[in-house]
Amino acid sequence: MRKTIQDVVSYLKEIMVPETHEAYVINPTYTKVSVEESIYQGVLGFRAFLVRLYDVLYTKGDVYDNSKKVAHEYENRTTLSVYYPFLHNVSTILMNIGYHGMPVENPQSLNCGNNVFNGKLSVTKTLECLRFLEDCGICIEGIDINKKKQNLSDIKTIKITYPDNPTMLTGLKVMAIAEIDHRTLVNQDVFLRCDYRVLKKDETDVLSIVQDTIKPLSADVQDFILQIHQRYLDKGLTCVVEVKGFHIYIKYCYKRKDLWGINASLNNGYHINVKSTKMHEYTDTIKTFPLNLQELIAKGYGCGRKREIGHCDGGCRGLSISLDDSVLDIRDDIETWFDQELTYLQKK
Repeated sequence: MRKTIQDVVSYLKEIMVPETHEAYVINPTYTKVSVEESIYQGVLGFRAFLVRLYDVLYTKGDVYDNSKKVAHEYENRTTLSVYYPFLHNVSTILMNIGYHGMPVENPQSLNCGNNVFNGKLSVTKTLECLRFLEDCGICIEGIDINKKKQNLSDIKTIKITYPDNPTMLTGLKVMAIAEIDHRTLVNQDVFLRCDYRVLKKDETDVLSIVQDTIKPLSADVQDFILQIHQRYLDKGLTCVVEVKGFHIYIKYCYKRKDLWGINASLNNGYHINVKSTKMHEYTDTIKTFPLNLQELIAKGYGCGRKREIGHCDGGCRGLSISLDDSVLDIRDDIETWFDQELTYLQKK
């Protein structure tokens, strides 16, 4: 079943990095834009603006959700440009405004040129995006956004303001720079998640990232995740965080081998995935597990076609365990399973 644009914005609100009033040290790359205090306040303002944007889009989503393309059933990554082009176009224009806009009036506004527009996007769709941004509280001067026929390349200067909280524009600018100039292969989509952590001079502690990621889960499930997070760090595993296409993957590795991980994605929700390979070494232990866990392990993983199933069954992701309260019934068995797997990996 296709996820709607309302589903997308609900998910984006879930995975946005929680706001912080911590006075973190900012990388000098960004203090060229403004002083640290203005950046702190600006990022808080930008995060609040994104929540507003998502709420407006949730309310009016039916008008803008015109794509009929459906992501693969087991796809974790979400490509906005393919499946939700309106949100992609809005975010691209918004990001361009932040990146190319020049602060003026201390800085109560951003002055932009026509380089904020996507040349591949029609005038009609561009104006639709600008009208939507006005619905979200942004004021745009220098262009008639209701004039259907016009040449956008003729526009020389556009003035952008946000009267409800002008400091938001500072946050918009630094987060646009972070996304366009400094995103990495394993840390993407910082703009729409308002991941202020990329602005820090020092690397963020991985525990706080885990805590932020699992906040939508119940308190008991969060406690379980934090317990096994620390348990396997103590046993020598390394924790690596990857964010690609709004898919958050926190993986726990023995040397270069992924043992287990925490996933958050639009299509598949929150789950643990396991890539165990030594099950044949501890079959007697597996027989002590609840039947549903035994059946999951017996299913195996890997490409469904190569496993002679004949079709994709999501096996390339590993063995998947949903992170709802049902996981608490098998928490001890999961720890036993991971302990056994790690023991035989270490013997190798």
